[in-house]
Amino acid sequence: MRIDKLSLLNFRCFRQLDITFDEHITILVAPNGAGKTTVLDAIRLALFPFIRGFDASLYVKDKSLAIRTEDVRLVFRPEALNMEMSSPAMITATGEWESGKTATWMLDKRGEQPPHEDKTAAQLTRWGEQLQTLVREEHNLQQVELPLMLYLGTARLWYQERYEAQPTEQRLDNSAFSRLSGYDDCLSATSNYKQFEQWYSWLWLSYREHQITQLESPSAKLKEGVRVQRMKEAIKAIQQAINCLTQEVTGWHDLEYSSSHNQQLVMNHPQHGKIPLSQLSDGLRNAVAMVADIAFRCVKLNPHLRDEAALKTQGIVLIDEVDMFLHPAWQQQIIQSLRSAFPLIQFIVTTHSPQVISTVKRESVRLLEQDEKGNGLASIPAGRPTASQVMMYCTA
Repeated sequence: MRIDKLSLLNFRCFRQLDITFDEHITILVAPNGAGKTTVLDAIRLALFPFIRGFDASLYVKDKSLAIRTEDVRLVFRPEALNMEMSSPAMITATGEWESGKTATWMLDKRGEQPPHEDKTAAQLTRWGEQLQTLVREEHNLQQVELPLMLYLGTARLWYQERYEAQPTEQRLDNSAFSRLSGYDDCLSATSNYKQFEQWYSWLWLSYREHQITQLESPSAKLKEGVRVQRMKEAIKAIQQAINCLTQEVTGWHDLEYSSSHNQQLVMNHPQHGKIPLSQLSDGLRNAVAMVADIAFRCVKLNPHLRDEAALKTQGIVLIDEVDMFLHPAWQQQIIQSLRSAFPLIQFIVTTHSPQVISTVKRESVRLLEQDEKGNGLASIPAGRPTASQVMMYCTA
């Protein structure tokens, strides 16, 4: 699945905006308050009809995944000293889905009326329902590939819920074992790192348990062998994705669960050995949490891809402030690292960092501007922006 174009009408700060997206990576650049997060939120709303086709939508914590009254643009009327809604607010998206099918769908809201969507958006929901049915058919041998959808907002900060040691026995809801759990809260404004943390700890404990069973009972070796191999492949997929981001720049690699470190997730370093992730820097913790969330969902959605789940899963990932807490040297690597870890994912991200922008081709950059009437312009720079140009633009 891919999104190619987005058009906004009377949505938040924009009277009107048309923006296109690169098929691999699009970086949104603008001063604070100029609409970067608004664009990401509009894409998030445009993708929700698909997610609504799955049971996971029942568990979405963010109940605002539709155009709300407060999203409708307000216009100041100086003659009356008041503000009125400029209706309708409308989001129109064009993208590719369902085996290469290109379609345009629309969501809108008129005044205080309930939000509305067109027939094509409803077809997107039906596609999700069809995929769910195929996944759950007991005798279906078809390997159904599920596209990833994920929104990582600025509320993904690690320290919002400080790390706590995990109980020795990990208990997961039955729904956590379903492939479709990869869609749980995928478009919520706050990411759910705890969900990954609990699942990954359970995975490691189960992996060790089955290894011990193999050693203790030779007769169980064949039976347990396949299960152990699948768990090993899932762990490898997660570790490979995280290593793409962390190993070359920091030396830290191979996230794992350690009972001897108070039931915590730890990382390995050639000089420092094993250190709990909770004791590492804010930048490293948040980067690991971000990539782990993406990789975890790839593994859950497409387990048949085994240790290549992160490499072969397609989809769309939205990241607000992709450079958050990262050292400038690491900011220069973040985009390439994400592309290496998830080559088939379309990334749409925001940033203020000249270091991030300096590493991509100009065709991947969108400079967002507004005129005094609220009309938006998303332009591709004539050449690769220099650091000074980006700083001037972002602080204008």
